[in-house]
Amino acid sequence: MEKRATLLSIGLSFLAMYLVWQYISGEDERLKKDYQVTENIVVAKRDILQYETIRPTDITFLTVPAKFLPPGRIGNQEDVYDSVAAIPISKGEFILDNKIISKNVYSGLDTQITRGKRAISVPVNIKSSVGYQLRPGNRVDLAAVFDYDVEQFGKNKRVNEVKVFLQDILVLASGRTIQAEAPRAVDQQIISQLMNDKNPEIPKNKTELRDNLNYAKTDANYATVTLEVTPEQAQTIAYVMGTYGATLTLLMRNADDRTITSKRNQTLEDVMGPDSFFVRGPKPPAPQRSAPVKYNDFQGGNVVPVTE
Repeated sequence: MEKRATLLSIGLSFLAMYLVWQYISGEDERLKKDYQVTENIVVAKRDILQYETIRPTDITFLTVPAKFLPPGRIGNQEDVYDSVAAIPISKGEFILDNKIISKNVYSGLDTQITRGKRAISVPVNIKSSVGYQLRPGNRVDLAAVFDYDVEQFGKNKRVNEVKVFLQDILVLASGRTIQAEAPRAVDQQIISQLMNDKNPEIPKNKTELRDNLNYAKTDANYATVTLEVTPEQAQTIAYVMGTYGATLTLLMRNADDRTITSKRNQTLEDVMGPDSFFVRGPKPPAPQRSAPVKYNDFQGGNVVPVTE
């Protein structure tokens, strides 16, 4: 009887050990699955104020188990560069996609410029700006009339040519407007804060505040258009503005048209066509052909060609 009880207890002990081993193995697999698979998440390195532009030095990333990643995770630091904080973000806090606003009017023009490129403003009027229809995000070609002197048939001739000298250039701003449409949620938050501000000089009429905000962001009859260009293109534009600036014209492109084509220069002859008097007018006389040399005669110590 005692022997049977001993064997039973030993068997139950082995069974308990097996069940414990099974449980521990299962927990080990679960923990490995929860903690071994990790991903990066962007966090703030300092306290970031609301509507403040987030710089590369303001953020870092942590490695977090995939199990505990929150919705809206941002894993790439570059996705946060130059964005704007929609709410205050504390040091060490996860930066999620619902806590930031992409580049916009509140982040400043410098954040709109692609790294390695430059912004340059060109003067425009109602004709050269497509009737003030150019807006940030449009793409344009640049054309100008170039006039210069060339020597032809022993005389100086004035030449006027129209050339599209740059193509597919991004418009960063039209006047003060650096975004076609600012996020409405941000506008509402700004207006709400102004309404609750105790400063007596700030109007408390919501319509007036919204009108002032819209005026600050838009400029209907602007005098300049700001373009994003390479440093080499900036030099070209600066030269054309300094020499032929009065003829500079911007040509709006289709938003999906990114084709760069070779454009032939246009002159008055091209505009008038072959039927115009300008093209059919009298031509300069053909150069006279000199008589052929029959032989060379030696006269007075010199070789003299004889044509007769």
